[in-house]
Amino acid sequence: MIRAISVIPGIATIILFMVVFVDLSARENPHGDIGWDCDACHTPEGWNLVKESPGFSHSKTGFPLTGAHKDAGCRSCHKELKFAYIGIECADCHTDVHRAQFGIECRNCHTPVDWQDRKDILQTHAERGFPLVGVHVIVDCDACHISQGREEFVGTPIECEGCHIDNFNGTADPNHSLANFGLDCQECHPAVSSSWNQAVFQHPRQFALRGAHTTVNCSGCHLEMFAGTPQLCFGCHENDYNSVSVPSHVTLGFPTDCEACHNEVAWSGATFDHVQASGFELVAIHSTLSCVDCHVNNQYDLPRECIGCHQNDYNAVSDPNHINAGFPEDCTQCHNQNGWSPATFDHNLTGFPLTGQHLSIDCSGCHLNGQFSGTPSDCWSCHQDDYNNVVDPDHVDNDFSQDCTQCHTTNGWTPATFDHSQTQFPLSGAHLVLSCIACHSSGYNNTPTACFACHEHDYNNTTDPNHLAAGFPTSCEQCHNTNNWEQTIWDHDNLYFPIYSGRHQGEWNLCADCHVNPNNYEVFECIFCHEHNQPDMDERHDGIPGYVYESTACYNCHPDGE
Repeated sequence: MIRAISVIPGIATIILFMVVFVDLSARENPHGDIGWDCDACHTPEGWNLVKESPGFSHSKTGFPLTGAHKDAGCRSCHKELKFAYIGIECADCHTDVHRAQFGIECRNCHTPVDWQDRKDILQTHAERGFPLVGVHVIVDCDACHISQGREEFVGTPIECEGCHIDNFNGTADPNHSLANFGLDCQECHPAVSSSWNQAVFQHPRQFALRGAHTTVNCSGCHLEMFAGTPQLCFGCHENDYNSVSVPSHVTLGFPTDCEACHNEVAWSGATFDHVQASGFELVAIHSTLSCVDCHVNNQYDLPRECIGCHQNDYNAVSDPNHINAGFPEDCTQCHNQNGWSPATFDHNLTGFPLTGQHLSIDCSGCHLNGQFSGTPSDCWSCHQDDYNNVVDPDHVDNDFSQDCTQCHTTNGWTPATFDHSQTQFPLSGAHLVLSCIACHSSGYNNTPTACFACHEHDYNNTTDPNHLAAGFPTSCEQCHNTNNWEQTIWDHDNLYFPIYSGRHQGEWNLCADCHVNPNNYEVFECIFCHEHNQPDMDERHDGIPGYVYESTACYNCHPDGE
């Protein structure tokens, strides 16, 4: 019973499926003849969710979905859900607003990404004889292709005046109609320009625009008319020529050949060739002066000599007074064009060339009261007070020579550079840094030259060794030098006995270790240090001629300490 009941639902399902199948077979497929395999495109999640599947792909239909087509609803193209045998040409869906002027291949200009994204329009325009360049690239199609309120693409003129005749007629600066300009706009307005106002008119070669002329407005020279405009400067600048007063061109009869002095960069800043015109070259400070600084009241026949303009300067100067000093009127001997002062009088041309400190002294320092002639050239005449007042050393008491150059130079009154080598006592070593008074405390005449005369105190007070007790000679230079009193040149090793080398090196401390009599350095002892005893020495020297147990005998046999 249970088994029979379970079979009944299965039979019912089969019967239901057959009924539905028969029903579907009897119905007309709303998608045309693409079949009843619904799950090839639809999903169980929603009937309107169309899918791409292995069973269906739009690319297999010959019309792959790209760009905006991906997002378009099926009914946008498949009206009434008709899918079979639908046209795949753009014109099948898109109305031809161009009225077949470009054919039906919309894709030549448009792309599936965006209907407004026109592709290859530059190439298309170039192929039709009007390449888009400059501002034309960004202009909307309607700006050119519009006629009586609708777009027209066929028969659009390609000459500039076809679109720009109103610009041509309406331009006032310059007035193209009055100037009889040609209609070939590209002679002045190149197509590559980014603006109609960027005119690049090529001025005729006979009057090429340069300098300030490149910035002047056309109407500045071409007053309404362009033909017959004069090309000479004077033709435009006659008023400038007549009105200028510094210098007055009219009064002076300057030529009307303006470019002789002026240039096209600027009317001011003339470059008049003063040398060629007058024979007087303007250099240094003269090159910075205004014309009227020299040419007062437009007087141009001026003298070429300095005194001709500078007579007042010559007469008024007081330091030095040129008139009283009888200076020549050839100003160039002392002055130059860099500046009236400082003067550069060449004192070397006199009998007294200036050197050292004399270079920085004002003229009046030597030439008192403006007197320049007869000025003495010896030092004493100017420096007598210095000679009389100096105390270290006193030049008067010591009867120094009045030839100052023996000790002094023009670099400075001090320090003096007396050449002691010209005396009987050339200075060397430590003597070079001593002040004069250290040796010449009693004056400069008859100063002794022997060392002992100055160093007697050093001789008497030396204790190691005691020079006085030892009866050392007073000829100090035998042991000492002028570089350092302590650096003696007493050669004990070679002259007498090696105490700085050999076995005695480092075995003594004081001279008195050997020289036991401080009053006589000729007396020395050996046996006091070596702790000999006479019996042993007598036995060891038995049979040696001249042996005596005393220090002098030791020295006679052992002069080198060995």
